[in-house]
Amino acid sequence: MPHAHRALVVQSARTGAMCELSWSGSMWRATWILFLSFLIQSTQAQDDVPPYFKTEPVRSQLHLERNRLVLTCMAEGSWPLEFKWIHNNTELTRFSLEYRYLIPSLDRSHAGFYRCIVRNRVGALLQRRTEVQVAFMGSFEEGEHTQSVSQGEGAVVPAPRIRSFPQPQVTWFRDGRKIPPSSRIAITLDNTLVILSTVAPDAGRYYVQAVNDKNGENKTSQPITLSVENIGGPADPIAPTIIIPPRNTSVVTGTSEVTMECVANARPLIKLSISWRKNGVLVTSGLSDFNRRLTILSPLVGDAGFFECEALLQSSSVPSVSAGAYLHVLEPPQFVKEPEKHITAEMEKVVDIPCQAKGVPQPEIVWYKDALPIDPVKMPRYRVLVGGSLQVNGLLPDDTGMFQCFARNLAGEVQTNTYLAVTSIAPNITAGPSDSTVIDGMSVILHCETSGAPRPAITWQKGERVLASGSVQLPRFTLLESGSLLISPSHISDAGTYTCMASNSRGIDEASADLVVWARTRITTPPQDQSVIKGTKAIMTCGVTHDPSVIIRHFWEKDGSVINVQSIPRMRLDADGTL
Repeated sequence: MPHAHRALVVQSARTGAMCELSWSGSMWRATWILFLSFLIQSTQAQDDVPPYFKTEPVRSQLHLERNRLVLTCMAEGSWPLEFKWIHNNTELTRFSLEYRYLIPSLDRSHAGFYRCIVRNRVGALLQRRTEVQVAFMGSFEEGEHTQSVSQGEGAVVPAPRIRSFPQPQVTWFRDGRKIPPSSRIAITLDNTLVILSTVAPDAGRYYVQAVNDKNGENKTSQPITLSVENIGGPADPIAPTIIIPPRNTSVVTGTSEVTMECVANARPLIKLSISWRKNGVLVTSGLSDFNRRLTILSPLVGDAGFFECEALLQSSSVPSVSAGAYLHVLEPPQFVKEPEKHITAEMEKVVDIPCQAKGVPQPEIVWYKDALPIDPVKMPRYRVLVGGSLQVNGLLPDDTGMFQCFARNLAGEVQTNTYLAVTSIAPNITAGPSDSTVIDGMSVILHCETSGAPRPAITWQKGERVLASGSVQLPRFTLLESGSLLISPSHISDAGTYTCMASNSRGIDEASADLVVWARTRITTPPQDQSVIKGTKAIMTCGVTHDPSVIIRHFWEKDGSVINVQSIPRMRLDADGTL
């Protein structure tokens, strides 16, 4: 690595004379390294612990716009742990020691799925995702709307569109008066206003008031003018029609309730009856709103089926009409078979990592190694078995690491993990430390890169003193993810022999190097401003302390220009720097 040239300069304020001390050497480094030190009281080196999550995040969380949000990645394992944050599969940060992600002021663009990745020298883990929802309310579309309907028919008046999360609570008004549901008035699940068997007095101006119950905002829409056309006699019967049919609906087990609706029109409306069937069997419970709604409390998987509503005009020969839809009850994934937290296997053998899950629909199984998805097409030694387990053939040292099984369906996701250690490979230090020299107060890195299975635990010692390992961390001594040792800042007392020890179940390998710490060169007696009589002698001092191993040279400058003492007979530069 090239070394920068540095100079220390002291200038006389009055005369402009300047003493410059310059040197070059391997002690200077061009890059400062940001580090974090932890003081761990334990002094006994232990095996490296794979990363693991102390807690999993909630599946979803709702926040208000402009609020501050802090996401935390609660993980533990052998130090150092590094963290990365992902939003909707896009990386937000690089790996760092920061386990939190801060959004100072939320807006709706921050909504989505977040997760973190944690890693250490053993491997990496992908956290279960959490959905961040941001409550907001926009404005109704501008402009008035008009709508007409024939007398006796059903008027379907959709609520004016407004962007909001969550969906607002909507109240309908007509000419300033609230419209309550009745035998002739239905307000659907999506807030559509339905006026059945319309008559001339139903004409008027309608509008809605929307309230977001999370942030408290409320908005009022522009009016919708409804006109009723007088076509046919007011007593003429109208055959039943289903104007709001049931819709296919999905719900997750654990939800408090689910509702299906069916709104029909006929004349005379008083003789209209609505009935429900599930898979052809008459349903008599859970009906409300003049049988227009069917509600199932705490739905279970067994409540799923085909629901059909039938509209019949009693005492009439007019045939009935019906419409139906499916209710799907989803069940979040649950593991029925998980791997042990630690699996040991020998090189060139075959290992099966179990993972099976149940749920509705049947969960998809996705495998990850060290937080990266496993693609069996690109990695032919990896094969996902029919039940979801992962088979690894012809084990190699690089197969050592963290394996995660994610089970996902429309209702959610769960994850389980294991550490696979491929044994029979003793530690080997592939790039050990080399003798180094550093200036007092600067940073220095002693390298130690290793191979082996299981991955060797690294311990750094100076003499018999343990400086850094997976469980020991002294101030100024930082064990990097690569296994190297960062000393920052260095002290004179740090000089000595350092040993990197790599160990696993197969043995130990070690490598040593000497560190020389030079004392920093300083000007201790700078030149002083002085006045002398013309023609007399002037003496200017430049006293220096430095490491005995360093050869120094003295340079004097006057008004920014170097003085060539040899070319000026009136000047003399002494060995101690005095001019």
